[in-house]
This record gives sequence, C-alpha cells and structure tokens, in this order.
Amino acid sequence: MIRALALAAALLLAPVAAAAQTLTVTNGEGKVTTFTAESLADLPRGTAKLAGKTGYEGVDLSAVLREAAVPQGPRLHGKPLVAYVVVKGKDGYRAVFSIAELDPAFRPGAAILADRRAGAPLEANEGPWRLVLEADAKPERSVRQVESITVTVLP
Repeated sequence: MIRALALAAALLLAPVAAAAQTLTVTNGEGKVTTFTAESLADLPRGTAKLAGKTGYEGVDLSAVLREAAVPQGPRLHGKPLVAYVVVKGKDGYRAVFSIAELDPAFRPGAAILADRRAGAPLEANEGPWRLVLEADAKPERSVRQVESITVTVLP
C-alpha cells in the first residue's frame, strides 16, 4: 500500500518537477540568461530529424542564443567567430560546437532544443529539452536533458 502511494505521488509530482526546470545560457561576455519552459514557448519553433530518422520539434536554437545576446546572423563575424559553445546535459554529458555550426547562415538544416518527439512530450530521460541538429549524421552530439549552454570567446 505504501509503495503504491509513493509511486502515485512520484507520478503526480513528475510534471511539476519538469516544469520547474530551467535552462541557463551564458554568452561570451559572461551574461547569464535563464529560460523556463514558459519563456521558451514564446520563441520561434522548428522541426528537425535526429540522424535523418526520428522527428523532433522544439524551439529554434538560434532564437535562444539571440535572446541571450549571443551574436547571430550578420553580427557573427570577426572576433565572435572564434567562439565555441558547450551544451551540457543534466547527467554531465557535453558537446562542443563552433559558434558558426549553430548559426543558420553557416550550416544546413535546423538546430532546435526539442521538447517533443513524434508529436508527444519528451520522456524524462530525454527532456525537458534535447539538442537536435538536423545536419549531424550521427546522434552523438544530441545532448539530452539540456540544462546549460555556455559560449566562450577565445582570446
């Protein structure tokens, strides 16, 4: 009986825990911007296929970076081009990108922070956000449970 009640409580609280999660983006100047599911919902959305197979949908990554004052589009030239981006998941898994790899003007295909897979919300082991780059042929850089994005400009 107690076990059943504990399971029921965990299932009821799981959506609350997922909704309370945040994403922090640190731009190349050290400014931190914190996003919630609600604030990300106001940004443009897109779709992308992971390794050409599974369909995901979510917020456009370039819009997230733009909101965090990371140079994108016409502003991405000169010194900002020597920046790299580290995307980190809740489990500590990280992937590194040059800043240009995440700018739509420099790469083909969509780059999104997915919150849905095949039309349904992401499972707990993937979400609340998963990085999906459509141009990647392999899924190894598709960080699950994304919690932070850090931009570093090389000297």
